[in-house]
Amino acid sequence: MKRALAIAVALCALGVIGFSQLSSISGDWSFTFRVLGTTTGARSSVLNLKTTINGWTISSKTSFGDTDQTVSGVQFGFTEQAFGVKGVFGPFTIDGSMAFNAGVTKIRCWECINGVDVATDYVVTPPAYKSASLSTSLEFSGLNIGLKVEHWAYPYECPWPCTQTGSHMLYTFTLGVPPVELAVTFEDCCTGIMFGDFTLTMTGVGLCCGITYDMELYFTKAGFEYVLFSINDFFAWCCGISFDLEVEFGVDYKEVTLTPKFAGLGEACVTLYGDIIGWNEFQFAGLVIYGFKIGCSLGDCGLLEFVTVLQAPPYEDCDYPSWYYPFYYYGGDEYIRMKFCGAGCCGGTYTVDFYVHFDMGGTGLFDLYSLRGIASIPIMANLNATISLTLPLTPGATTPTLDLGWKFTF
Repeated sequence: MKRALAIAVALCALGVIGFSQLSSISGDWSFTFRVLGTTTGARSSVLNLKTTINGWTISSKTSFGDTDQTVSGVQFGFTEQAFGVKGVFGPFTIDGSMAFNAGVTKIRCWECINGVDVATDYVVTPPAYKSASLSTSLEFSGLNIGLKVEHWAYPYECPWPCTQTGSHMLYTFTLGVPPVELAVTFEDCCTGIMFGDFTLTMTGVGLCCGITYDMELYFTKAGFEYVLFSINDFFAWCCGISFDLEVEFGVDYKEVTLTPKFAGLGEACVTLYGDIIGWNEFQFAGLVIYGFKIGCSLGDCGLLEFVTVLQAPPYEDCDYPSWYYPFYYYGGDEYIRMKFCGAGCCGGTYTVDFYVHFDMGGTGLFDLYSLRGIASIPIMANLNATISLTLPLTPGATTPTLDLGWKFTF
């Protein structure tokens, strides 16, 4: 009875506040529905609300999607409810948030272990509290001071950092005077607050001849870990090729990394993706080219790109370079991308992003592998229709997918 009475009072209070501020509420609502694919039905929906009361911005995010996150597209339901608040209290800027599991029953966490992505599945029981954070910052006479406190309930932080299954708290203190910044963390795994790590960074420090460097010094509970020096555009070679230099000193190692950057060939429309081979104690053997891109801008938002993979780049720390991910997710070894936009008939701007993937030496006609595209078309000034299509073009390929949706802004 007491719980019901408390809930009723809280709802009444929120209702009065909400009614009085109704005119200042803004936000957006997006929805996606799969009409063609292995599994059809609702895919995702997000409702964002925001209002301002006495100078404080209060926000809400309501999410719907896969309640079983270990199997895509099987179950659709209420997944998460999050709240946020942001404002100024005296000289301090305050930013807080809190999230709740509304209906998710299984979650999957990926962790990089010895260079291999390992998945861990958890069974959870909704409704449940997930996480919260509160941060504050103060700027005084050029000195930037910050404090952030974060809290997670098990197992909603990925990967889970504690051996216990209770909760995890992280305290982050920052102190900075350009170009120096200090960050110190403390953590609590239900066994008391203990030191986490210490990072001292310096950015844009002048070296000589117009060259600047960045420095990062890192400590943990075990002691000194490393000091890293990095220089952008350490030297230019030719044809738009330059190099970034990183030198890292650890307790029992020294690591030198020279990263090539390729740009500026022709009319700055050609980019090469590669790395150095045979780099050992300042002995340079040559370059390996993994792929290249030919791209040209067409107007304010138009784009035409040709990207080709010559060989897969190395898989380092469970990650590929960002340029390679369209091939990793959608296949093939070459694609043509066309992007354009224009004024909508009912206000707003339409956008179309279209890809044609090829597989050189494949079984498709003209080496065609797949088509995919994303379009946003304004129906009204505050309502956009969205279309997402993936169409395989090779024999025996997976089922085509077609998603339709909208985004309504108010």
